[in-house]
Amino acid sequence: MSTWFNTVDIYCERLDASFWAEPINAISNLSFIVAGFFLWRLRSSHSALMATLVILIGLGSFSFHTFANRLTGLLDVLAIALYLVAFAFLIPKQWSRNSLLIQLGSALGLIVSIVLAQLLMSDLKPALPWLPSGMYLGAWMALIVYALITQYSNMPAARFLWLAVIVFPVSLLSRQLDMPLCDSIGGTHWLWHLFNGLTLYLSSYGLCAERRYKFQ
Repeated sequence: MSTWFNTVDIYCERLDASFWAEPINAISNLSFIVAGFFLWRLRSSHSALMATLVILIGLGSFSFHTFANRLTGLLDVLAIALYLVAFAFLIPKQWSRNSLLIQLGSALGLIVSIVLAQLLMSDLKPALPWLPSGMYLGAWMALIVYALITQYSNMPAARFLWLAVIVFPVSLLSRQLDMPLCDSIGGTHWLWHLFNGLTLYLSSYGLCAERRYKFQ
């Protein structure tokens, strides 16, 4: 059990095991809090839930970049996973026809996308260690599909999903370049927090935007 509290040092900014060893990485998690605040103000049927989940991601990430151990790392990942599953389950509400079966199928589709992406990354990472986690790649591929489907039922909402599709690769690149660029320009993980906060805001806005018309 004690191994859960062993210090994790995987980011450029961290030089020791102290609480504030990653001040920029820690403080940049305010991006998620700000995103959650603006989502809360939407006052739509799902905005409070999505705002809460985005804020939980910020709190989980903050704990990981301060306490920095396996337990807080797990909490960080679980917060992200909870958001992804909730998003996948609720996004069919934006489509012209949806049911519990479609919602469950959407969540299952996300999981399959992540598993397939993880298998692909496992094969490629030995030769290309800078590649991202399969969870993020799979989530991005699923988001593209969600944006395509939403395009035909709620175009204004789809625009925000497409913006999220565009921003997320920039966010992911910032995450992957943290250690490779550490010695030259310093860490870039804080940019991952800023861009990812924007990505989550855009995708959540696309989920929460009210449909302006319905198909008969």
